Amino acid sequence: MPQYPKLYTRQVLLSTGEFTTEAVIRINGTEFYDTVPIGLTVGLKEQQSCRGDINNKNCLSRLNSYQNILGLTQEKFDKFVGNICNAQTSVAFSLAYLKYEAYKHGFTEKQIFKFLAQKFNKATMPPKIISNILNGGKHSENRLAFCEFMIIPQDINIEKNVRIASEIYLDLKNILINKLGNNCLYIGREGGFSPLISNVEIAISLLNSAILKRNKGRCHIAIDVAANSFSQLNNDGEYVYAVNEKFYTTSNLVKYYSYLLNKFPTITYLEDPFHENDIDGWQQIKDILGDKILIVADDLTNSTLLYLKKHNKYFNACILKADQAGSISKLIESYKFCVKNNIKTVISQRSGETDSDIIAHLAVGLGSDYIKAGAPARERIIKYNSLIRMEDLVYDRN
Repeated sequence: MPQYPKLYTRQVLLSTGEFTTEAVIRINGTEFYDTVPIGLTVGLKEQQSCRGDINNKNCLSRLNSYQNILGLTQEKFDKFVGNICNAQTSVAFSLAYLKYEAYKHGFTEKQIFKFLAQKFNKATMPPKIISNILNGGKHSENRLAFCEFMIIPQDINIEKNVRIASEIYLDLKNILINKLGNNCLYIGREGGFSPLISNVEIAISLLNSAILKRNKGRCHIAIDVAANSFSQLNNDGEYVYAVNEKFYTTSNLVKYYSYLLNKFPTITYLEDPFHENDIDGWQQIKDILGDKILIVADDLTNSTLLYLKKHNKYFNACILKADQAGSISKLIESYKFCVKNNIKTVISQRSGETDSDIIAHLAVGLGSDYIKAGAPARERIIKYNSLIRMEDLVYDRN
């Protein structure tokens, strides 16, 4: 390998039509590159951790002046880049370096999941998929308080689970046309349908109807509440939540969640059910519903070890995003903590996605319990198709 590779960045398109950073490591004409997706629902902790004030030209100059940069371990590379580049650039380079590391150890880009499994002594296993079918909140143009209405197919086979998700997605499309007309087929930021409705229970009922069409008993319902986006502090310093044109206190919102679970027993997953600073709400829902469903932390923990350690008694599942963690090394630290503490792991995309399939490799290679990959359509199919191909390689079906 040459001692002096070329490291640089370029701007590439997101699924939203915006641009993001792609980091490139070029060696003798071969490029190892990856990109950073961008989320719209960003928690307070993530806002604080996004360093955008470091000069990118200076970052690239220093990277290219480091003579033995390809001799670093992933951990040392991530630390070096994280200290000199802005958050978006450093994460992109961390992902690109992971691909280089896999190549250096004899793995192709389609075998990164095998490299990860070998490196961390994990058994490669397909995760359950969490597929976004109907969008609300900031991901849509409607007035639904909750952000994502999703499904978790329950087959043990990835290809069958992707097929279930696809069928429910298309069945929901037909249901929306029949109930609301052809002009209702708005698409949300994560590719799910975004009908102009405002009632959470109507949204869940529509999703449930789509499930019953061809896939009764074959999947669960998952909801990303994203409570940060519809909460506010009242004059007494208590959180109040606006749902279905009503206002709920913390305790009343816990009761409302219990009511939803009774009405829709296939709901098994609630993500960010309270504002990240409403710790009383997190404590209540974990105590009352924690034995029945997954209470999933995202904004509360920001994929970082510091907040996982601080808040882990308030949830039993956790979202893990590379760009939140800051690097692959830090993401894996957080992943290991979750596994050690019996916290279910959810490797996740962002709402503004790229054509990278790296999260599929992370989910399979690390043995994550779940992968959250958006709607089974449009640009998101890259993740789903990669999962199907990996399953064939793992079990040598062909």
